[in-house]
Order: sequence, then structure tokens, then C-alpha cells
Amino acid sequence: MDALKNFASKSFIEQVNLLQDVEKKKAYAEIPGLVELCRQSDPFDQAALMAENTLRSLLLENEAQTVKGLMSDNMNFKKISLQVCCRKKYPSATSALLRLFSDLISEQPSELISGHPHYNEGFAILSALSLIQPPEALDIFRQYLHHSDSLIASLSIETIGHYKDVDSVDALCKIVADAEVDDRYETCGLAVASAIDALAIINTDKAISFLASKIHHRNPIARRIIHDALTRLGPETIRFIAPFLLAGNTDLNIMAVNLLGAIGDKKGADLIVDAFDKGIADHPNVRFAVYDALGQIFSMKGLVLLIDGLSEQDPAILIAVITSLNNQINPGVAKKLKEILGKGDDHAFRLINAVVASRALSLFESLYEDETIGNKMIEAIIKSNDQGLCGAFSKKLKSMKGKRAASDADQIKSISSGRLKKKILAVDDSRSMLAFYGSVASAMGISVITAENGQQALDILEHDQSFDLILTDLNMPVMTGIELTRKVRENFSVDKIPIVIVSTESERSQEQLAIKTGADDFIKKPFTADQLQDKIKTII
Repeated sequence: MDALKNFASKSFIEQVNLLQDVEKKKAYAEIPGLVELCRQSDPFDQAALMAENTLRSLLLENEAQTVKGLMSDNMNFKKISLQVCCRKKYPSATSALLRLFSDLISEQPSELISGHPHYNEGFAILSALSLIQPPEALDIFRQYLHHSDSLIASLSIETIGHYKDVDSVDALCKIVADAEVDDRYETCGLAVASAIDALAIINTDKAISFLASKIHHRNPIARRIIHDALTRLGPETIRFIAPFLLAGNTDLNIMAVNLLGAIGDKKGADLIVDAFDKGIADHPNVRFAVYDALGQIFSMKGLVLLIDGLSEQDPAILIAVITSLNNQINPGVAKKLKEILGKGDDHAFRLINAVVASRALSLFESLYEDETIGNKMIEAIIKSNDQGLCGAFSKKLKSMKGKRAASDADQIKSISSGRLKKKILAVDDSRSMLAFYGSVASAMGISVITAENGQQALDILEHDQSFDLILTDLNMPVMTGIELTRKVRENFSVDKIPIVIVSTESERSQEQLAIKTGADDFIKKPFTADQLQDKIKTII
């Protein structure tokens, strides 16, 4: 117990060796001496800092001393004990933590906000209680659900979720719903995001039904978090999403279809087909979403609908049909396509372009067996003026047997569109939409780099800032177009790149939010290739 006696008079090396020896031997009897050494926190006193680290190390394996430290008048000892309680989640610390918190807020119960003298200690106590989750603390977290400080509110909401407190569901729903009002919908605060996740964790019918009703939340970030939560919960959420397939609202129809596609369950595919048969897909945006979603789920009913979709006339929708069929290739699909392409009419030409634009390599291989159709596809590939696309088909041909395939592979590989002077970063979670952008841009002599969400786009921009335009979808998983735009505008190295946000959204508020965030323009789907080309020419 006297190992630390005359500590201050020793040389620095002796102090280091002594503290290391105390820690190595787990000399718990030296804890009082260590407490005294770190009574005053001095960032310039290396010996005191090492003493704090040694004390922390011993407390991590001594629950009784840690709990005792919570009630110490030595503020450094109390702080370190709180840190250890957070890390170790000592249940025996509950009474001391509750007493500390009660004493702390008895003087100023409503002023536990950033900047208040007791704020850091109060937050640390709440953090420790949130990790231990004793039943006795539940009422405290309920009390702080609507706290004015966002960190305390979000911590309380998150903890309520871990408690699976069904009695707080109404309060959590209100937090999410209130975030849609006119003066709040532009931002998604920590409390709102935490409330969505808490509802998903509580996972009662009432909680999930509410989240499903907010799949078109006015704030795009809240919307993304809701979609992520429902997708993560999986097939059990399908029955709550299903009613919105027939909601009579295009935005809701699209969101419901997209979610069912992301969940990827056969039941969801069958519901989409049934809704299609009931007429929900009169709007082209809904039809595109339906075909795109069915490519993510194997279902015989879905496959039949996709084959019927080969009669679609719109090039973008055809790309969605072909992309999805390429994911579910079978002899029947190839036979039907050959039958249509054999007619050699205008629609056959559209289909060939769709196969090429979507890089439907599996379909291509099946269709290539017919020499006439194969030659027409090779012509379309060469005409695409897209080096990346030519490279993909050339590689595919080289993997196929036969002199004709080898010859065509060499022919495609030899095509060079030269050095393209303009470059677009296209961002969309739909591969069909990315393929459409690629076909439009390549026809203009513009190269396209693609990303499937905002985070992927940011990763690309870290290494390449030479883009002339960012063309991004609004609603995406991981990071939305709004989030991407905000981050680009905050980064001086890329903040001058023009941004166009593309969306199916019908609400004027979403366009206003996009422009306010920093987008240069906003395009509503559907649009033709010519309309998109005109927009690109105007921006670049």
C-alpha cells in the first residue's frame, strides 16, 4: 500500500516503472494512492495522466471500487469511475447512478443542456444508465424523450428503444410525425432518426404500421431511415406496406413497390403483380418501379409480368424490363425475345438497344446464337460510342465459343470513341436508371461514371474531381441525393460541380428542398432521352 509513497520526488522514469508495476501486479491496494495522484487534472502533467490510466485499468477489473468512486468528492475519480461504468455496464452501480442523477437535477431539473455546469456529468450518468438499462431508470428516459438538448433527447429515445418500451410508442410516433410540419421538414434531427430506429426495435404492430404509413415522409433523410428500417426487418413488414400499393397516390405507390423489391420476398412480388393487374401502374413512374422491383425477386407471376413488359414502348421502361429479365434468364425468356426480335420492326430495334444499354450479358449470350439478331446487337454495341459498354461485351464474347464470337470481340474491342471531353457522375440505386443515363450520355459523346448511392459517389469524388455534372436520384439507400448535394457543397474541391437531382416526387416541397440544399436543377420523371439531353446541354 506504500508503493506510491514519495511518488512526486521520484524521477520520471522511476514513476513510469512504478505505475507499470502497480498495473501489472493488479495492486488494488494502491487505488487510494492513485486517486490522490490524479485529484487535480493537469493535461501538462504526464505523471498524473499516467496515474489516471493506471487507475482506470485497475477499476476495469474491480467493480466494488468503481461503484465506490461514483460517490467520491474527487471529481477526477468520479469521472473515471463513470467512464468505467459505461464500458463495463456494472449493474451494481445502478443505485449510485440514480442517486447521483437525482442530486444533480434537484437544483436545476430543466436546465440540463449544453453549456450548463452539470451538463457533462449529467450526460455521462445518463449514458451509463442507458448501457446498464436497469428497470428503475426507465421513467428517467421517458421524461427526457422531448428534451430541448438533441443529444440527451436522442440518447433517451435510443434507450427507450432498447427497453422495448411499448408505452412510449405514441410519443415516438409523434416525434417522427412532427418532423413533417412546414417549419421542420427540411432537416432530420438526431431525435427523429433515433425515434425511427427505436420504433423498429420495439417492433409492435402499432410501431411498424406507423413507420409504413410514413414511407413518403416529407424529409428525404427520415424517409431513407424508415426504408432502411423496414427493409432490415424483412418479410414481416410486407403486410404493413401492402395497403400503400393501392393508396391512389403515385408517390406512395412507388415507395411501396421499391420497398417490396428491396425486401426481396416472393410474397411481395405477388402483391406487386396483383396491384399491377388492378391498375396501379397507369403512371410510367410506377410501371418503371414495378419492373425494376420484380428483377430483385424470383416469382413466376413476376416473370410472366416481365415477359409481358417486353411490349413496352418507352426506352427507359424497356431497359428496366430487360435488366430484370437478365437477372431471371431462362429458355422461355430467350425464346420470347427471339420471336419479337425476329420481326425486325421498330420495336425489335428498341429491344436490341435496351439489351445493349442495360449490358444484359446473359440475355445477350442467349440471343447471340441467332446470327441475324447477333449481328444487329453487335451493330448497336459499336454505335453506342461507350467504351465501357464495348469492353463489357467484348469480354463476354471472348468467354463464348466460336470463331464468330472471337471475331466480334476483336471488332468491338478495336472501337475507340476517342478521348471524351465531358464526364458525368450518375448516381442512382436503380441499375436500370443508370443504364438509361449511360445510353443518353454516350449518344452525346459524354462519358459516364456510375454510383449506386450518395456514399459511393463521395468515394469516387475523393479520387476524381474532374466531373462536369453530377446527376443524382433523390431517394437512395445509404445516402440520399439531398445528403450528397449538401456534402458536395461543403467540400471546396468539388463544390462548383453542377448538380441535377432527379426524382419521381410530385411534391413541390421536395424540389424546393433540393434547390435550397444547393442543387442547380431538379428534374421530375418521367422524361425522354431528348429531354434529358436538352437538360444536360443546358447545364454543361
